[in-house]
Order: sequence, then C-alpha cells, then structure tokens
Amino acid sequence: MSFIGRALAILRKDLQAEWRTKERLSPMAFFTLLVLLVFNFSFELGGAALREIGPGVLWSSYVFASLLGLGRSFADERENDALDALLLAPGDHGAIYLGKMVGNLVFLLAIELLSLPFFALFFNLSLGFFLLPLLAVFVLGSACLASVGTLFAAMSNNMRLRELLLPLLLLPMILPALISCVAATKVVLANGHFTKLLPHMQMLGVYAVVFTVLSLMLFEYAIEE
Repeated sequence: MSFIGRALAILRKDLQAEWRTKERLSPMAFFTLLVLLVFNFSFELGGAALREIGPGVLWSSYVFASLLGLGRSFADERENDALDALLLAPGDHGAIYLGKMVGNLVFLLAIELLSLPFFALFFNLSLGFFLLPLLAVFVLGSACLASVGTLFAAMSNNMRLRELLLPLLLLPMILPALISCVAATKVVLANGHFTKLLPHMQMLGVYAVVFTVLSLMLFEYAIEE
C-alpha cells in the first residue's frame, strides 16, 4: 500500500470510529460551549468587548478542547495493542502520523464550525460575509494545533502521566501560532483590511508546514521511544 493509501486508511478508521462512539467530539464540544457560556456571564459583551476579549476566549476554548481530543489520538491503538502491528507493517511510519494528524484537524474544524454560531449568539456578533476569512484562520490554526499536538500525543502515548505531559509539551510550543490566531481573528471581527490579516496568515501557514514536515521526520523515533 502506498504512503497516501496508508494515511487514508488510518484516517478512515478514525473517522468511522468517532462517528460510532463520539468519544472525542462530545467532550470537546461540551467543553468549548461551556467556556463560551461562562465568559458570556462574566463580561459585558458587545462592541469593543467583542474585539478585545472575543478572539482570546474563542481560541483559548479551542486549545484546551483540543487537548481532550489529542489525548485520545492513540487511545484505541494503545488499548488494543494495535500500534505495534502498525509499526511492524512494512512502509513509512510517517503515514500513521499523517492519518492521525488529518483526523485531528477534521475534529478541530468540526468543533470550531459548531461553536461559531454559539459564539455569535453569546457575544452579540452579527453574522455576515465579512466572517469568511475566519474560515481560513480556523483551517490554518487547526493545522498548527494538529501538526504539533499529534506528534506530542505520540510521544506521551506510553507514559503514565500522559494527561499531564501533553499540555506541558504542547502549550509552550503552540504559543506563537496561538498569538497569530488571536490577532488574525481580532482583525476579522473588526472587519479589518486584508493587508492587516495577511502577515498573521503567512505566519500560521509557515508554522503548519514546518512542523508538519518536522513531525513526519521525527514521528518514527517519537513513537518507538
């Protein structure tokens, strides 16, 4: 089987398993909506508050919700000892990473799209075509989270304190991308000009590409350790 074929097979397996169980999407969605609801009662929202705290609230909820999903990335393989079989199979082990990474990306995008109407409701945001660039921010921001988070999830997979280790590894590493996500979202919510958005989008694109390539190179060593 080709590299892409192996990656697609792993992706299909993860999507089918999640469709049946909702083990990752349900807690991620609940956590995100809970954070938005708490902040809804904590601040006087609308107007300047939307632009000042809205992006930070939105991406904070996404990052911490993603930890719930990333922590379960290799749960099925760990519980059934299926990961050893995947590693023994001939072929590039980077395909395992790519399949898992794209799966995490899909789950994050699903949560972001699901929570956006609730964010608009809680933060008195008027929906319109000016929010379309926010979809690109979601895709690039989610790619950054998934690229780094999948590698660290693999590294902490066999450790007893993996639930504690994963956020300790991920949060400092994702901080530059998170800053750009918040800044880009702020520009979109303020209906700013594209020239103000472009530098942040370039930063997120470079970050996602660089860490995806590095993770593909390092995954075999990380998963075997």
